[in-house]
Amino acid sequence: MRFPDLRAVVFDFDGTLFDASDAICLALNAALAAHGRAPLPRAEILPRIGRPLVEIFQALNPGAAPATVQAHVDAYRAAFWPVSLSHTRMLPGLRVCLDRLRGHVGLAIATNRTERGARFILDGFGFGGYFGALVALEHVRRVKPDPEAVLKACAQLKITPAQALMVGDTPDDMAAGRAAGAAALGVTTGAHDRETLLAAGARTVVNALAELPALLGFS
Repeated sequence: MRFPDLRAVVFDFDGTLFDASDAICLALNAALAAHGRAPLPRAEILPRIGRPLVEIFQALNPGAAPATVQAHVDAYRAAFWPVSLSHTRMLPGLRVCLDRLRGHVGLAIATNRTERGARFILDGFGFGGYFGALVALEHVRRVKPDPEAVLKACAQLKITPAQALMVGDTPDDMAAGRAAGAAALGVTTGAHDRETLLAAGARTVVNALAELPALLGFS
């Protein structure tokens, strides 16, 4: 499969570049415990990963006042930072993928995570200088599946969306890429399988990032 006009690859973060699920599960349950709530099983947390924290805690606390939701978010962040590197791992093929793509296409991130959180992990794993654009939660008015983050990443790289490929592990990533006018490619390293990602608009789906350079003609 070829993308003849490709000038940049825009990546999702959680479930695509890194697996921070252990840290996320730990922090989310710590936030619930801090407010007298029972912990959630891992299987119930995983499908929520990638959504903004406010959304997650609103869903877990229907009808809660904004201050209560924010208190849960604050408790989550306090628990997350100390374990965010030790309980996070690179997803298979990440370094090979990025090293082979660098110099051929621009690299960007469009994430529902905060910029501080994303950069902390990128720097911790030695990827701080790899990306020409990082569009995070606080940079957009509407999060994925809205295309705003992808559009902003393309603008920062000075390309058109038609020259970009959105790579992610969720239907929201596929929808955001397609809505922006970019091609979308799924990876099965998160909580969603190949069929789900194809149904959401992925042009194709890979099992690991290591497959991406050859697919794009940069092996």
